[in-house]
Amino acid sequence: MKIISTKGNEALMQRRKTAFACSRKTPGKLEYLVGKWLLGLSAERDCIMCGNQSPMEQAVFSVLLQRKIPTILVLAEAMHDGWNGDVENALAEGRLLIITHCDQSVHNVTARSAFDRNILMFSLAAKIVIGYYTKGGKLERALAGFDNVEYLENGQPWLERREEQKPAQAVQQAKPARLGEWNRRIRLKHGHIFLDFNDSGAETYFKITHSVQAGGDEYPRQKMFFDRKELSAFLSAITTIAEKSGKGEPIPQGLSVESLSGEVSFAVTAQDGGSLLTMTQDKEYGGGRHRVNTVALLLPELPMLIKGVDEALKEWKS
Repeated sequence: MKIISTKGNEALMQRRKTAFACSRKTPGKLEYLVGKWLLGLSAERDCIMCGNQSPMEQAVFSVLLQRKIPTILVLAEAMHDGWNGDVENALAEGRLLIITHCDQSVHNVTARSAFDRNILMFSLAAKIVIGYYTKGGKLERALAGFDNVEYLENGQPWLERREEQKPAQAVQQAKPARLGEWNRRIRLKHGHIFLDFNDSGAETYFKITHSVQAGGDEYPRQKMFFDRKELSAFLSAITTIAEKSGKGEPIPQGLSVESLSGEVSFAVTAQDGGSLLTMTQDKEYGGGRHRVNTVALLLPELPMLIKGVDEALKEWKS
């Protein structure tokens, strides 16, 4: 992924950049936290990257222009031919750069172009600030593998999601989504693998998390995300690997699974007197740089993962 088109002050790309993003649906009173964060910004010190897709992102972009904070607007569509007065003024004064990874064929924002825009923006930023993300949504999926993230929502107990503000009786009668209840834990020689669904209602993703104790209380986690079609292809691939390894045959050359979160490739290496299978989800975001998440287990442990993924797919289709 690379930047296709730019407009404005390209010198801003050399600044230390903070990326801001926020889901469309947000908690009540989130404006207070975002406003507090905005007040702490300085035109001399800060350079903010953001999109203008969700209502909160649009509001933040407007405030950045008003306060004359150096800003990089990252589009998820082709470069526009014209802009409103505030944007044109910011461009003329050299405090705004507009960039896009989309060519002229992308006339409107799509799910993929928005996802890739977030990956590009996060990869260019020294720090990522998230107003709020919907569990199971594309924004959470895009954040996998980035550890330089600050969440403004921060679990504040007085925040309530607007879409969840329902009469008390309706809340009492509501039943949790079936997919949201499903989960599995696989105990490995090296750590654990957790299988579960991220289900926001509108979108559902399957998540594989590999957790290994690194020392003390540190448990680094590698996460891989799939939609249902991608997960079916992933199950087919790991089943093929299990069948081949059972016959003493190597993994088929070039075996991979396409995914919105990145292509998944497979490799087997010798470790601890056995064979270690690594499954790597790799998303390129330009300049030869990659966001990489790797889940690993010994080949004799692979049938447990196959069983878990197979159960998940049956649950998903029921």
